[in-house]
Amino acid sequence: MAAAPDAEPLREGVALTARDPVFRADPDACYDQLRARAALYRDAAYGRYLVTRYEDGRQVLRQREFSVDARQSHPDSYLRRLAGTGVAPGVGASAYEPPLVLLDDPAHRRIRLLMSKAFTPRAVAAMRPRIELITRQQLAALEGASEIDFIERYAGPLPTRIIAEMMGLPAADCADLKRWSDAILQGYDPARDAATQSLLRDSYLAMSGLFRDTLTARRRAPREDLISAMVRAQESRDRLSDLEIISLCTQLLVAGNVTTTDLMGNGLHALLQHPEQLLKLRARPALMAQAVDEMLRYDCPLTETGRVALTATRVGGCPVAHGDTLTVALAAANHDAAQFPQPHVFDIERDATAHLAFGSGPHVCLGAPLARLEGEICLQAFIARYPSLRAGSVPPTRRELPFFRGFARLPVRLV
Repeated sequence: MAAAPDAEPLREGVALTARDPVFRADPDACYDQLRARAALYRDAAYGRYLVTRYEDGRQVLRQREFSVDARQSHPDSYLRRLAGTGVAPGVGASAYEPPLVLLDDPAHRRIRLLMSKAFTPRAVAAMRPRIELITRQQLAALEGASEIDFIERYAGPLPTRIIAEMMGLPAADCADLKRWSDAILQGYDPARDAATQSLLRDSYLAMSGLFRDTLTARRRAPREDLISAMVRAQESRDRLSDLEIISLCTQLLVAGNVTTTDLMGNGLHALLQHPEQLLKLRARPALMAQAVDEMLRYDCPLTETGRVALTATRVGGCPVAHGDTLTVALAAANHDAAQFPQPHVFDIERDATAHLAFGSGPHVCLGAPLARLEGEICLQAFIARYPSLRAGSVPPTRRELPFFRGFARLPVRLV
């Protein structure tokens, strides 16, 4: 439902994305406006409804009447602008398989079940020593520096190195993997231009080629790594196909990489903006796990996720037609006062575990335990290493990419 005719006009289209400087600087103020006006806000420019209230968003994410398959939406929908990798038919199309996040059941259930066998909590917990070692190595590389860009020198490289090692890829590939990931990430920009689309396509094909070669090698000689585990994953007589493994690896590297970087960048920025919380965390390091959940709630790395109504229904009392696209604004839901009292206050002692930063329901993020573990280890080590840590000499710069909220640059002084 749109706002009343006599109400102040609200934003739509690009003005509701990080491309807009006002929205980028303070999305919470924009979301508060939408939440106060209506349960659903019609964004005509992007052909979608925005869901900004916590309970409504949780309902949409958990009910199977809502699909993640963009093909179920209207031809001009926002979801269709974001779907896929930009690999056009006839241009490497054979290397493409829809990612897990864009599959409905039964395909989604089948692949997730097989994937979960290779991505168990026990397997993630076993990564702790390696994550701690990689973190120490990354800190050692900062020796002697007095001021750094936290994203470029620390939060950016760490997730790439960790995921690459988890997959069994050589450290020498990390620079290419990071570069390709950043390019593929532009697929979430509905306003991307032709040059960006071309770079996206080339990067996807290069990354999928690397994964295909690695997969072939692992079938011949398995190792103790994630790709080998995907090859071994089996339920009854069902296995993951090569294209499914390539798609899962791409999704894990691209989306998992940036969201973990943004968790660390957003989290550190929140601590620097709230020095009393940083002091509290230094005094009580055991609060770090709880602090990570508050960081995810307060400055959500993944700001929204899309669904398509498979049948006529109602959300928040508002009618939704079959085929309508709904954008669940995860960042807005995490700042709904009905769920989180004083939502714009950053409090590392808050019980924020009900946040929707990783989604909810059948599509809840499979890599959430790994992201949390990385955030806890890497932020704790950085804060402990630099007791005089403070904001840098120049202001930080937010990334201008829709869907993912984080920093392009986050200067910090170390001494």
